[in-house]
Amino acid sequence: INRYVELLLPLCEQAGLAHRESVRVFDMGAGKGYLTFAAWHALTRSLGCRAEVTGVEARPELVELCNAAALAARCEGLGFVSGRIVDTAVPAADVLIALHACDTATDEALFRGIRAGAALIVAAPCCHQEVRPQLHAPVELATLARHGIFAERLSDMVTDSLRALLLEANGYSVKVFEFIDAGHTPKNTMIAAVRRAQPDATAAARAQAEFTALKARFGLVHQHLETLLASTAAEVVPAAPQS
Repeated sequence: INRYVELLLPLCEQAGLAHRESVRVFDMGAGKGYLTFAAWHALTRSLGCRAEVTGVEARPELVELCNAAALAARCEGLGFVSGRIVDTAVPAADVLIALHACDTATDEALFRGIRAGAALIVAAPCCHQEVRPQLHAPVELATLARHGIFAERLSDMVTDSLRALLLEANGYSVKVFEFIDAGHTPKNTMIAAVRRAQPDATAAARAQAEFTALKARFGLVHQHLETLLASTAAEVVPAAPQS
């Protein structure tokens, strides 16, 4: 969490948020709020801005716990709401973050960030399950997927590559990198997306074409973020079955 927040601050700089009077942040899948509290503190103390931070968590008991802690610590502008990521209305956001939102919940967090026009979206994916049952490696790569552990790693790479391409197709510049040593957690891939200051139709079209080609190359029928983005409104679109 500390490393995640360390990286969040320079990413805010890149997104043009460092000198804003106020920053609106959503933390999707907040859990016990460790990242949410840390992000609020960093933005308030390090950037010196008024941080309006909302943690979204499905478990009401954790929301109650975190709101009580925020009130006791006098964290002005920090609050938690109960609900699923895909159901949560995000009318406007400068930053959307998601640390270890499980499987397609990461897609739902990315979707909410894109729809809200967030200047910065930062996600550390977890539990890649959607692509694995669908994956059919092309002949020349079949040996890479022969063993289960390699097939899982290949599925992880394909999943996050598809996510990065869809972010690029929707107006973002994207970096995917390891943000902390695997000795701390194997769930250490970070997807950082900064919204382009000016639309780049050529880059967006290229990313969309690459997404379509990669999806077809591995025989994928569905990808949850693509399904959500294809919806005309922010209604609930259930994740596809995993079997």
